Amino acid sequence: MNKKHCNALLPLVQLLPAVAAAAAVLFALPRTVPVLAAVPERLAVVMEQPVEAAFSEAEEEALPKLPYADGVYVGSSRGYGGAVRVQVTMENGSITEVEILDASHETKQFLRRAKRLLTTVVEAQSWEVDAVSEATYTSRGILGAVQNALTGDVVNNPLPPQPKPAAPLVVEEFTAPSIYLDGIYTAEAMGFEGQITVQVTVAEDKITDITLLSAEDEEEYLSRAKQVIPAILEGQSPNVDAVSGATYSSTGILNAVKLALAKAAVAPAEEAAPAQEASEETAEEAAPSEAPDEEMPVTAPTVEVVQPEEKSTVPAWLKEVWQQLFPADTPASSEPEPASSEEVLPASEAVLPPEETGIESETEGAAE
Repeated sequence: MNKKHCNALLPLVQLLPAVAAAAAVLFALPRTVPVLAAVPERLAVVMEQPVEAAFSEAEEEALPKLPYADGVYVGSSRGYGGAVRVQVTMENGSITEVEILDASHETKQFLRRAKRLLTTVVEAQSWEVDAVSEATYTSRGILGAVQNALTGDVVNNPLPPQPKPAAPLVVEEFTAPSIYLDGIYTAEAMGFEGQITVQVTVAEDKITDITLLSAEDEEEYLSRAKQVIPAILEGQSPNVDAVSGATYSSTGILNAVKLALAKAAVAPAEEAAPAQEASEETAEEAAPSEAPDEEMPVTAPTVEVVQPEEKSTVPAWLKEVWQQLFPADTPASSEPEPASSEEVLPASEAVLPPEETGIESETEGAAE
């Protein structure tokens, strides 16, 4: 019986390992479901990592090494308003950094746009990239400076169109007066694009303040041109040099200050003018009183002597009397001395010889 029971239980005993395994699977199955769900994602990550690494290695191999030694290089090229200077850093045959050292002549708003090229050049490892729209000339200055820094070649960028001034450049003359009148004076002069108006304050015979009231020129040039204001205050004179790069604007400020100071000037010549005019008037009043004294000796003898009829008859009558008294003893051409001439002639004519009196009367009569 025992053997029979043992033989009957033997199949059940052989099934115990399978039952235990099945129980273990059923017990662990709820915990393994999330793990099995995450298996595809983990497989995807494992597959992607080698691909990305391979792509980055291929990209590095695609960018050629530049034939320039490692170091820091400086170059320049012409931009919109002047030269643009940049610094280029080379490491392991690649451009690692581009920095602008000087672009003071460029318009600030255009320079901000053109600075995008600093990153573009590093990414492309080349200066042969497109310029930034609406900042073309400044962009060309940056790219040309990078090329000049690495190659040493001089890059001649085309000149931008030059604007024309509103009027020709004129420099006002100014002579410092002996003294200024205290006050606030305003004047205007022509700049590059239009009028520039300034206000000048004078106190105790000194220029104490200069204010730029209005101007039509661009702020970039005006900011440079304003450098003449402290120079004027320091030297107490507007006769200072204009600012290079803002010649028209700075000259306009200087001319306006000169015109304002001319209003404050007290000229000695103006003070002496009334006295001079008074002396001229006195001389003009005295001149007419002297004229009659000079004319009297000339006209008086003419009025007293002119008696044409009497003077023309006297010589003939005297000649007849003379011939009767002295018929043939004395020639007619000789000058007689009549004894009765004082009785016949008027007292005013007795002192003149007869022939001279006759000659003078004819001449004066003909002249009248």
